Amino acid sequence: MPPNMSRVYQAVLRDKSAPISLRLRRTFGDWLVAKGLPAPEAGKPSQEFEADGTRVRMDRKADCGRYVLEEPRGEGRLRTQVTYAESVPGMTGWVVVRVEEDGETDGWHAPGFVQPYLRTARITDGAVHLTDTADAIDEDDVHRLVGLLSQRDRRVPVVVVSVVPHDPQGARARAERLSGAVAGVGVVVRFADLHAQDRFNEAMGPRLGVFGGGVRTYVASFEPATESYPDRHRPMGGPMIRRQGDRALALVAGGTVGETCRRPLPDDVQRAYRIVSRILAGKAQAGDIAEAMAPRPVPADSDQSERLRRWMLAMNGRSEPLTMPPAAPATASGERVPEGDVRIAPVVVPEPATTTPSPRPEQLSFDVEGLARTVADVVARELRGELEAALDLAAASAGKGSENGEMLRRMRTLGAHVEGLRDLIAVRQGGDPLLAEAEDESDRLAGEIDRLRAEHEILQEEYAEAVAAARKLEERVRWLETRLAEAGQPAFGLSSGEPPFEPTSLMDALNLARETLVRVEIGDTDAEATKLDLAYPTLARAWASKTWDALRALDAFAQARSVGEFAGGFFDWCRSSAGLTIPAGMIAMSESRTVTTNGKYSARRTFPVPEAVHPSGKVLMEAHIKIRKGGYPAPRIHFHDDSGGSTGKIWVGHVGDHLPNTHTN
Repeated sequence: MPPNMSRVYQAVLRDKSAPISLRLRRTFGDWLVAKGLPAPEAGKPSQEFEADGTRVRMDRKADCGRYVLEEPRGEGRLRTQVTYAESVPGMTGWVVVRVEEDGETDGWHAPGFVQPYLRTARITDGAVHLTDTADAIDEDDVHRLVGLLSQRDRRVPVVVVSVVPHDPQGARARAERLSGAVAGVGVVVRFADLHAQDRFNEAMGPRLGVFGGGVRTYVASFEPATESYPDRHRPMGGPMIRRQGDRALALVAGGTVGETCRRPLPDDVQRAYRIVSRILAGKAQAGDIAEAMAPRPVPADSDQSERLRRWMLAMNGRSEPLTMPPAAPATASGERVPEGDVRIAPVVVPEPATTTPSPRPEQLSFDVEGLARTVADVVARELRGELEAALDLAAASAGKGSENGEMLRRMRTLGAHVEGLRDLIAVRQGGDPLLAEAEDESDRLAGEIDRLRAEHEILQEEYAEAVAAARKLEERVRWLETRLAEAGQPAFGLSSGEPPFEPTSLMDALNLARETLVRVEIGDTDAEATKLDLAYPTLARAWASKTWDALRALDAFAQARSVGEFAGGFFDWCRSSAGLTIPAGMIAMSESRTVTTNGKYSARRTFPVPEAVHPSGKVLMEAHIKIRKGGYPAPRIHFHDDSGGSTGKIWVGHVGDHLPNTHTN
C-alpha cells in the first residue's frame, strides 16, 4: 500500500471461466470511458495514459496482469488497483480489486466495473456465488438462504432486506441499490413476501431475525444455533431507513465493504499474488505460478517410511503396527487434505499375558540418508505434536510404577532422536537450520495471533457487559444519594423502579439525545459515529454508554448555566460535582497550538453553528471529551459551549474517531 493511503475496498473474485483478461479488460475499459478517459487498446501488453490529472496504467504479461487507476479526489487521491491471474493447475483464476485513498471520499462502495464484471461468468468468493444483483427469496427458498448464511467457507457478508406490506417495491429498490454498492464483497438478498420473511425469522430465532422494512448484515462465520453474540450481525431498523433514505443505505454498504477490506488474502491467492508482481516486474516466469501452487511431492520410498514407523513404534513400546492412510488428494489451492485423521494412540502399558513381544529397535535397521526425504514431513511435522502429547500423558503417570518410568525414559530418548534427525536432515540436504527454525516460529506466532484475536473478542464482550453493569450501579448510587440528601437517612435497598437507558451503539445514543436533551444540539456527525459502530461493534457499545453519559452531563451543565445557577465552564462543573457529571480527566477544553495554527487540522475541527452563535455560521470547536483516552481508535466528542450566550445551548459538531493531528496524520 502506498504511504499515507488507507484501504477502503478489497474484493477477492474467484473466476473459473477462461480467459479472465478479455472480460476484465472490456468491463474495466467501459468504466474508464464512462469517466471520460480513452478506451484501452486491445492486444497491447502495456499502455499508460493520463487526462485531467487522472492516470491509468495497464500491464499484461503471460497469464496475469494489473490495472492501476489514480484519480484526484478533493485534496487527496483515490487509487484503484486490479490484479488478476488465469487458472493454472492447482489454482482457480482470481481477480483482486483494491481501492485506497488518502483524502475524503464519497463513501465506501464498489468500483463501477465490478458489477458488470460479475455478470460475465459465475464468480465466487471461494464458497458462495457473488451475484451482480439482489436475489429474491420466496418461501421455498428460505432453506437455501439459511444454508448460504451457514456456509462454512463463506468470506463475504450477506445483506438481507426485509419487506413491509404497504411498500413492496421499496424493498426491491433498496436491495438493488445495496447490491451495486457492495458488488464483489457482499451478497444481497430480499424477501419476496411476508411468508418468506416470517419463515426465515422463525428459523433464525427472536434475536437474529429481520423485519419491518429493516436490513441486517450477517457477517462470516455464522451458525444460528450456537451464535452467542447476535449484535455482531448488524441490524438497521426500518424507521431509520425510511427517515434517512439513501444515507442509511450508504451506512449499511459501508459496513459491508469495511468488513472485507481489512481481511488478509486467502493463502493460495497470497502466494500467487507475490509471483504475479514479480512476473510483471520481469523477475519471474509465467510457469512460476503453477510451480508455487503444485502440491508437495508424496514420499516415494514407502518401504523405508514403513520401517521408520515400525522403529518408532518399537521405541514407543507398542506392538501393533500403525496403518498408514492412502495418499491425500490435492485441493484447488495446492494444499493436501488427509482422507483419514490418523493419530498415534495414547500410550498404554501392555498386559504381560496377552501382548506379543515387541521387536527390538536394532532388528529394524534403517538408513538415515535414504529416509531423509520422508523424515522431514512425517516425523518433524506430522508426528512431533503427537509424541509431545504422549510424553505429557506418560509424565502424568510417571510415578505410578517402574514400567511407566521406563516408558517415559524411552519416549524422552525418542524425542531427542527426532530432534537429532531433523538437524541431520537440514544439514545433509543443504538447508539452513536457522531458516527452518524461523519458519516454525513464524507458524507458531501465526497460531498465537489467531488465539489472541479470539480472546480479544471475548474480552471486548465482557468489557461491554462490565461497563453496562457499572452504569446501572452508578444510577443506583445517584438515586440513593438524592434520597439521602432529601431524607437525611440511609436508603439502601431501594431502587428507582425504571432501568437506565443502555445504548447499543453510538447512533443509538445520538438519536435518543436528539429526542430528549433540551440543551444539547448535535450536528451532522452520524456518518463518523456509524463508522465506529460498524468497524467496532462490541467496543462501540461501551463507547455509546460513555457518550450518553457525557451528553447528559453537557445538558445538565447547560441547563444550570443558562439560568444562572452555575457560573463556570464544563470542566469546572465536572470538578465541582454540582450535578450530573463525568470524570474531569475525560475533558480537554482546548487543542495544542500546532493544531489551532495549522489550517489543515483546524479546518477539520470547524463545524456549523447558527449565525446567532457566530456570524460566519461556523466555529472552531477545540473543547472535546475523550471517550477513550488513548490507543486506536480513540473516539472524541467536539463541542462549543454557548450555554451562557444567546442560545443557552451546547453545540456538538463531532462524535467519532480522533480527528487528524501531528500524531495521527
